[in-house]
Amino acid sequence: MPISACSMQKKMETWLVLTALLLSLSLAAAAGTETVKVITTPVFPHIPRLQASKDFQVLVRVEAPPALQQHRRVPVDLAVVLDVGASTGTGTGVPRLDAVKKAVKFIISQVHDNDRLAVVGPSNYRLVTGFKDTYDARHNAQKSVEQLQHRGEFTSGAGLEEAIKILEELPATASRSSRARFVILVTDRAVAEGSSRFSKLPRESLPPVHTFGLGEAHDPRELLHIARESQGTYSFVDDQNTDGITGAIAVCLSGLKNVVAVGARVRLETPVGSGVTIERIQSGGYTYSRTRPITTRDDKTYVEVALGALYAGEVKSFLVHLSVPALLASTSTVVADGCYRQQLLTASLVGHYTTSDEEYAAAPASPSPTVTQAILYVQRPPPEALDVFCGGALQTVPVPVVMNHIARFGVLEMVATFVDTDIGRHSTVTAEVATKLRAQWEKFVQARQFWSGLDLGVLEDEVSWMVNILEKAASRSGSSAATAYMLSWLSSYQMQRPTAMGSPDSVAAAFVTVNMQLTLLEVRKGIVTLPPPQPPIVCVDPLPPPLFKPSGRNDDTYRVVNTAYPPSVLVDAINEAMKQMHLALVQASKLQRCDGAGVDAMMPRAAGAFA
Repeated sequence: MPISACSMQKKMETWLVLTALLLSLSLAAAAGTETVKVITTPVFPHIPRLQASKDFQVLVRVEAPPALQQHRRVPVDLAVVLDVGASTGTGTGVPRLDAVKKAVKFIISQVHDNDRLAVVGPSNYRLVTGFKDTYDARHNAQKSVEQLQHRGEFTSGAGLEEAIKILEELPATASRSSRARFVILVTDRAVAEGSSRFSKLPRESLPPVHTFGLGEAHDPRELLHIARESQGTYSFVDDQNTDGITGAIAVCLSGLKNVVAVGARVRLETPVGSGVTIERIQSGGYTYSRTRPITTRDDKTYVEVALGALYAGEVKSFLVHLSVPALLASTSTVVADGCYRQQLLTASLVGHYTTSDEEYAAAPASPSPTVTQAILYVQRPPPEALDVFCGGALQTVPVPVVMNHIARFGVLEMVATFVDTDIGRHSTVTAEVATKLRAQWEKFVQARQFWSGLDLGVLEDEVSWMVNILEKAASRSGSSAATAYMLSWLSSYQMQRPTAMGSPDSVAAAFVTVNMQLTLLEVRKGIVTLPPPQPPIVCVDPLPPPLFKPSGRNDDTYRVVNTAYPPSVLVDAINEAMKQMHLALVQASKLQRCDGAGVDAMMPRAAGAFA
């Protein structure tokens, strides 16, 4: 028996509510006691003492906890740049502009009380320049968004520069170093808004810019360039998913409104005098330096990766490639639990973030950097100790989680190289291009067919989808959508964050967080709420105005009724007041009155009269 549409809708709404409840409960169970974690996992737990390893891989993971308590999140300064024109390629542009307005209203409803927001429209017009934590201010901000008009034909295109200037001009706070700064750029322009000006801005003070391209006319490469240079992300929404602009921004906003750390840096150090060196590091889109902060010495024993802001619930993974020399018989090692161990690496996370000890602190983040540290030891047993002290023969199977991350970074490098060499800026995608990507993937899989514990299922689905999109682009003699998809995928995997790849439903599963799912639920249920309005405060005189005004005869007579009291109501009000006074006096005196027939009756108690 078919199910009615109404019944299906009710079941869907029930499912959404239950899903939100379960996700909230999982957050509540994990919050409160956890802090940011640093975890190091070697590809093998031991290296024979007399052997050297020229490429010993170590997986370093930074795991952020969920942040439910608002006093444990980092406040945010957010600037939104809107650069939307009149044309959508298929219509007048009004539907796209309306969808952008809806998305900005959603942002206004999502920011927290201690956040600061600015909205810059076309021609650098500041729609919202920041607001206090009141209902009227948020309500007025949403009204300002309604005044947004589409971009004119000759707009200067300096909105991005203006947004960065606004963030720089914001009043400083006591915890300025503990605030996060972001820019959201939404554009449908063929040449990215402000891209030429952007390249001239100083990088050291540049906030992350999260770019959103709308429709086929935007330039994916320019938007990805802006995002990469600022450690932001690139998302896009195609013309078939115009209504999904709010959802696409929500994918990004779910992280921006739940920042748990700012200024985060991962420091990797090998022990002095050990001979262990850091040969290279795979960090995706995160930049790193080998220069020590104090000694300014540049060597292979130190690397610092700049993370910036860390979102609640997300995980950052890096592959560190070490060169580990063989140990001489005279070299001392740590003996613990009967095993010979050597320290290879110290991984530290430095940044402004809250810990469980700061749960009830006044500021949401520490005024000075906090350090979380993990030290990696591996077993270095001598040959005669293998069977006696360390539980048997050496483990010959690599750790699966490390192998899967090696494969992930390998696919990332493969796709990045393919995009740079085979998908030109203005070239048309051909069927041969799709065939080449498929062949490269098959070669990649074949080279790793004997890797133990390797799971390529998700990556295979994503690469297959890329091939499918390239084949469709070849059949239509176009490349815009295919290029946008692949660059958005690259941005997601390089920054290890979700991006909307054509629609909010197309997101890399590896980087989905609970907060992202909850935020998308609010979008799908149409939740755009503001704090309840406060009733207007109306002040009155402490005493009522006089009933009568002086007669004007230079005496104490009063004959003129005060116009503050409406004449039509005044007489009835006076009679009712006198009646209530009379009844109260009779009741208080315990008197009896005669009814209309002359019969004495107990005085009835008036409703609301004195007891």
